[in-house]
Amino acid sequence: MSSFTSIFADIPQAERVTNPSSRWEVPGLVAEEFQTPQAELLVHAAHRVARRSSAGKDIDALVSARNAALQKPRSWHHNPRGDFFEWREEMRSRLKATLVIPESLGADSAPEVKERVVHEDYIEELVEITLTPPLRSTAIVTIPKNGRSRHPALVLLHSFGTLNLYGKEKLLHRDGEPGYLTAYRRECYGGRSLLADFARQGYLCLAIDSFGFGERTKLAGDDPAAFRQHRLRLDQAGAEALSMEIFKTEYEQAARALGAVGLTIAALTATDDLRSVDYLAGRPDVDPARIGCAGLSLGAFRVNYLASLDDRVKAAVSVCWLSTLNGVVDYNLPSSLGFFALPGDLYRDYDMVDICLAAAPKPFLAISGWRDILMEPFGMVAAHLSLRRAWETAGHPSNVGSLVFDAPHEFNVSMQERASEFLRLVL
Repeated sequence: MSSFTSIFADIPQAERVTNPSSRWEVPGLVAEEFQTPQAELLVHAAHRVARRSSAGKDIDALVSARNAALQKPRSWHHNPRGDFFEWREEMRSRLKATLVIPESLGADSAPEVKERVVHEDYIEELVEITLTPPLRSTAIVTIPKNGRSRHPALVLLHSFGTLNLYGKEKLLHRDGEPGYLTAYRRECYGGRSLLADFARQGYLCLAIDSFGFGERTKLAGDDPAAFRQHRLRLDQAGAEALSMEIFKTEYEQAARALGAVGLTIAALTATDDLRSVDYLAGRPDVDPARIGCAGLSLGAFRVNYLASLDDRVKAAVSVCWLSTLNGVVDYNLPSSLGFFALPGDLYRDYDMVDICLAAAPKPFLAISGWRDILMEPFGMVAAHLSLRRAWETAGHPSNVGSLVFDAPHEFNVSMQERASEFLRLVL
């Protein structure tokens, strides 16, 4: 029995399909350099962990039973049969129908530079742009100082954590920021400022606040200046308490309001990120053929959507959000899948990992941590193996990276170094 069938014993092996297009070929990329050995993955294949969070005994039992009963007939992860590219196009169509607000795409971003700071080794801009119309928000843009007229670009997607008071600022240190934000960045990003670091490496970078974070909260919208001052005065306990209040109240209110017109927070989030690509692709200092994306946690979930939905995105790095639904449902469901991660009725037919598989065969690096508290190890293993199998079936096995570190839920310095190496090869 093959190593794949030892994990997916009841799943027929997919027939290899050759992609008629060679546009995703990446000369010099060797997949083995970016893949944790399969033998190490298999050690964790049956690793189960005691439940970490609960929605209540009755709901836990119902969700577990319902998940076990779902056959997911259209899931390539569960049923890798037939033509992969036909499946991929069907999956993308479902994603677009569920997550994209189509009349929003291609609208004028109407950028307005609010602030420009020239640092020693990069330029920082605060730019107000139109995301999902009519919504406008500020983005942080960092620009390399390397003398080139056009740059490869990265959409950097921030994490969730227990901190809704900040979004894009999690990715860039600024003098005078509150100590709890610095501590958060140290815990989740190894103390690094990704917006600055990637700009130094030659990428023009953009980060926005995801809906429900930072200046895109109702609290901030009521009085932006007062909100900015208030969050500076809080200590860590106060910041976490206010963040949870925002999450529990504003998210629910927003979900109800959006539902009245057939929208979801997941759709708003995905469309905002597509609009970020609209803006980057229209900048004269961006090479539109070299746009990528990267993110941790919530940011990784957004990466998974974005990479599958938009072929203008040529490469992706998804950190600490790769699992099957089975790896979450009986473990930490209430603390892991928020409103942003519930795309309509997709989970009746598909698995979470299918979202990533629909990005094949573009260059895609998935990074996980064995000590991640949001998903069980066996779910990570199944998802990583499915990822490798999909890119193999799509005819471009060297385009997928699949790394698991002995680490918690974080994007640490070692992970960032591997991500930089990968992006340097593919963008």
